[in-house]
Amino acid sequence: MSHAPANAVSRRPRPSVRSRAAVEKLTRWAGGILLAALLVLLAAGGFWWWRQSRINVSTDNAYVVGNITPIGAEVAGQVVALYTDDNMVVRSGEPLAQLDPIPYQIAVDQATADLAQAKADALAAETTVRLNTQNQAAVLQGAQAKVPEYERLLQAARLDVDSKRYLLEKDGQALDALRAQAPGLEALLENARDYQQRFARLAAAGAVSGQAFDDKQAAWRDAQARLAALRANMAAAERQVAADKVSLNQATVKVGQTQNQLEQVRAGLGQAQATQLQPKVAEAAALAQANKVTQAEAKLREAKLRLGYTLVRAPQAGIVSRRTIQLGQTLAARQAFLSIVPLDFNNVWIVANLREEQMAGVQIGQPVRIRLDGIPGREFGGYVESVEGGTGAVFSLFPPDNATGNFTRVVQRLPVRIRFTEKENWQMRIRPGMSARITIDTTRLVRHENQKAAGRW
Repeated sequence: MSHAPANAVSRRPRPSVRSRAAVEKLTRWAGGILLAALLVLLAAGGFWWWRQSRINVSTDNAYVVGNITPIGAEVAGQVVALYTDDNMVVRSGEPLAQLDPIPYQIAVDQATADLAQAKADALAAETTVRLNTQNQAAVLQGAQAKVPEYERLLQAARLDVDSKRYLLEKDGQALDALRAQAPGLEALLENARDYQQRFARLAAAGAVSGQAFDDKQAAWRDAQARLAALRANMAAAERQVAADKVSLNQATVKVGQTQNQLEQVRAGLGQAQATQLQPKVAEAAALAQANKVTQAEAKLREAKLRLGYTLVRAPQAGIVSRRTIQLGQTLAARQAFLSIVPLDFNNVWIVANLREEQMAGVQIGQPVRIRLDGIPGREFGGYVESVEGGTGAVFSLFPPDNATGNFTRVVQRLPVRIRFTEKENWQMRIRPGMSARITIDTTRLVRHENQKAAGRW
């Protein structure tokens, strides 16, 4: 291997002055190009930043908000079992705590017994209504049927009285006629006796024939017989008149009796009509008993409901937080003893407080990029759901009064609600209260139906 001599470097040709000038010129030219490119990049970056600041709205005054459900028992009681602890994940319907159910079970048993008694009373009342209705209807029908019957009997009795009175009158007239004949027959008898006695003397003296005496004797006897027959007929007629009077009196008494019976029947009909109110009274009592049954059923349902309240269940899925309940503790009714924080995106959203000058281009339905301090390196999607009805100062405990003399203009912030577009909470790590940074793209909409429904804010 050959080696170059030590003075070989000194023998290299030195660059000329022209070459050095060309290199310097090239260097200056490249530096200018680089400077121009840098200026262009800076200008482009500045323009992009200016444009982004004009079309995008960003803030770090944002945080996660969620529906936090306080849990309390609807009834008071002692905690006999505890099924949960802080930070446990529970599903909807899972038991959280058990209160002592014995007093409430006793109340259910008592309500059940009261309901059974009320039903028995209601059944007895219904039976009473049915029996009263049937009995009173039968009594009324019987009383109504007796009135026409006794009216017919009274009419028949009155007709009988009239008939007996007519017979008495006829028999009286016949007796009077017979009595009117008595004087003539008595005179005829006296005349016949006188003739008989005279002819008897004449016949004894032979002044008249025996035949003439016999004729007068026969006429006297005929007059006696006719008078006796008349008197017999008169006696019979008197007896008939007396019998007619007795019969008339009996018929008259019967009319009075029938009249009294008719009045009694009519009074019974009035009483039967008055007693028709008894079924209505019984119906009212039965209705009251039915209402008591309804009340007893309601009390039983309430007792069962309160018994069911002794087992406290989770109304929705979430994470148990702020548990204050302990085993053996006596809880008051509706006393909150823990909270459930649901983490699904129906119950979790972002609230961003934007300055009022940032609201010029913000509309409902615009897309949002979300970054959470607790989850670095990951970006979530969202959209503007709604805008608060007023600034935070309006809803503060002491809202500002700008009419006072010491007015100071302060830029206000308007809360904006932002919903996640993600389907599920990422690893269940997005929790209420976490800080967030959001950027709203004001150039487009991703929820047009919301925009139409809610309108521009």
